[in-house]
Amino acid sequence: MASDKGVSAPPSFFEATKIEQLSSHAYQVNLSKAFSVGTVPNGGYTSACMLAAAKIHLGSRDQPDTLTAHFEFPNRASIGSAILIIEDVKLGQQISTLHLTLWQVGLLSQAPWVDQFVSRRVVLAYTTHTNLRTFPGISMPTGYEVTQAAELPSVSDFEALKTNGADEVWVKSELPKLYATMMPSLANWQFYIPRKEPLSPGVLDMWIRLTSGEPITQSTLAYVVDSFPYNIHTFLAAPALRELLNAPPERSDDSDVKEIRGKDQRRSEMWFPTVVMNMEVKMTLPDEGIEWLAVRVSSKQIKDGKFDLEVLVRDANGDIITLSHHVAMILNIVRNTRKKGKSKASL
Repeated sequence: MASDKGVSAPPSFFEATKIEQLSSHAYQVNLSKAFSVGTVPNGGYTSACMLAAAKIHLGSRDQPDTLTAHFEFPNRASIGSAILIIEDVKLGQQISTLHLTLWQVGLLSQAPWVDQFVSRRVVLAYTTHTNLRTFPGISMPTGYEVTQAAELPSVSDFEALKTNGADEVWVKSELPKLYATMMPSLANWQFYIPRKEPLSPGVLDMWIRLTSGEPITQSTLAYVVDSFPYNIHTFLAAPALRELLNAPPERSDDSDVKEIRGKDQRRSEMWFPTVVMNMEVKMTLPDEGIEWLAVRVSSKQIKDGKFDLEVLVRDANGDIITLSHHVAMILNIVRNTRKKGKSKASL
């Protein structure tokens, strides 16, 4: 669909993660509003920017691939300029370990680039890097591969699904206009979710592609594992609770259900900030990228405003690309629409 005159298209993921090298261990990135939730850049997108800097940093060592990454979000990120400082923890022949810190506020135009008394550590990361294409070692199947949980939800015709927005099993999640305005990061993805009920209780299976039509590449994976439909919580609910939430109002007399239903109807007030995010990359995507990924999300417990997320990412052949685990919270979105004060990074 052609864009309206005078309305510029949002930047591509490639453009939004461009890194400028300032010195041997300092890098700069401009965090884009198009990848934000409220006024806070998406945590996975911010993490992807950090990994892009790490890739440049290790360019001369032929270690282009992230193997593992651990991110912590002690402060709320902001749209705009950020400085990345990288510490070489260990530079190995096969695997290198880095410590990355993303700084904002009070940034300097020359070295040391940040003011230790004014600037804030927004995201902290420990990462390991290698070359997954040449990594040696044995491979063998595990018992997981023959379990029901390992079965890949199938799509009969991806082109038809993309054209029609639905088939017998899947339907594209339609983002309400309010969310597109308030949470532009969600609009960057097309989420194809189960047409009726979750394929497995308490689990969200979905197929995803970038709205821009860009291919999903290795550099996108941190953003992949931190991007979910606006109504993800309804899929993670226990079957009995989900049935009550979907039931006519007169059937839901329980006060707790009424409270949850009310919060569910006010989803635009909810914000799911990430406290910690871990990821492990199992294999590389083709250099040219791919269009579709299968993503499975589950949660063991949602309690007292805190919850866990396990994320499994596979390609159309069923090969595992990435595993991820999150610790997150449920807060009022007012916490990340204010312009000042401290908070956490966004899902």
